[in-house]
Amino acid sequence: MKFSTWMVAAALLPLSLTAACGGGSPAAKTADGLTEVKVAPDWIAPDITWIPYTVGISNGFYKAEGLQVSLVPPPDNSSSVKLVASGQADIAETTLTDQMFAAKEGLPVISIANLSQTNNWGFFTPPGKKISGASLKGLRVGVFDDAWTKAMLGVVLKSAGLTTKDIQQITATDGDVPLLIANKIDAATNTTNFAAPQYAQETGKQPETLLATAAGAPDIPIWNYAGNKQWLQKNPDLARKWLAATAKATEWAMAHPEDAVKAYETFHKLKTTGYATDLAQWKATVPLLKASKGLFTATDAQWTELGQALKDAGQLDKVLPPSEYYTNQYVSQ
Repeated sequence: MKFSTWMVAAALLPLSLTAACGGGSPAAKTADGLTEVKVAPDWIAPDITWIPYTVGISNGFYKAEGLQVSLVPPPDNSSSVKLVASGQADIAETTLTDQMFAAKEGLPVISIANLSQTNNWGFFTPPGKKISGASLKGLRVGVFDDAWTKAMLGVVLKSAGLTTKDIQQITATDGDVPLLIANKIDAATNTTNFAAPQYAQETGKQPETLLATAAGAPDIPIWNYAGNKQWLQKNPDLARKWLAATAKATEWAMAHPEDAVKAYETFHKLKTTGYATDLAQWKATVPLLKASKGLFTATDAQWTELGQALKDAGQLDKVLPPSEYYTNQYVSQ
């Protein structure tokens, strides 16, 4: 649901090895006494959801908690949760749908906090070309191969009485907003904090937006943080410290957006989309991060509502109890 300009090669352990490699070894210490925590970002390429990590590392928020955080990018757009399940990372930035499908497969992963608080995924079309769920029929639709895109697309099409056979899916390997601008697709699937700022920066105009929540999808968070169950059991204090430091870094980045984006862009000389677009995207992300109870809020209702929507769309056989998907025990109150 995002776009990428920087590819990362990484090896993914077979899922059959998850029991053997599931985070059972003790947390490693660095030469200066810090404890290592490996984090798998959601996407194969750097994007502005990396900002809390890069700020946390650059500004010393993690070090203050005694942690050394390293980033382990996944090899594809649906593998961060698998990296955690296999023990190659301790914590992952992922989506609620990835977590639900991981639970369905019995993988040793559980959500420990919500990163965002609303469903801002939808369809983006050129100015003046508004669409509805029903009018997707026959359109060329830009999609990604991640679990959230597949899930939300299925929910919206089901609500409109359509199936994937009624649209022409164009899978984006880099980004679908450029495809929309070049008229190679009729609609781009994406999120408001990624697609709209990029489209505006490149064209000077705002795209039309059909949010999934206006076309049959529930308004639930998209992104979350998930941990390896065995690692969490052995290192509960590390999980709490990591979330506490990430919260401080996020709050700082929300209060200092310009400096946060600069820190992100200079972090290991990341190849980004450019300062103006990165800043616009981060500013569009900030309102998505807090609920009435603050950062990281997660509730039973969010998981139950999403699970039922996926079940109704034929993507889940059954909805498990919320406790099978998430816990709040590592979030500082």
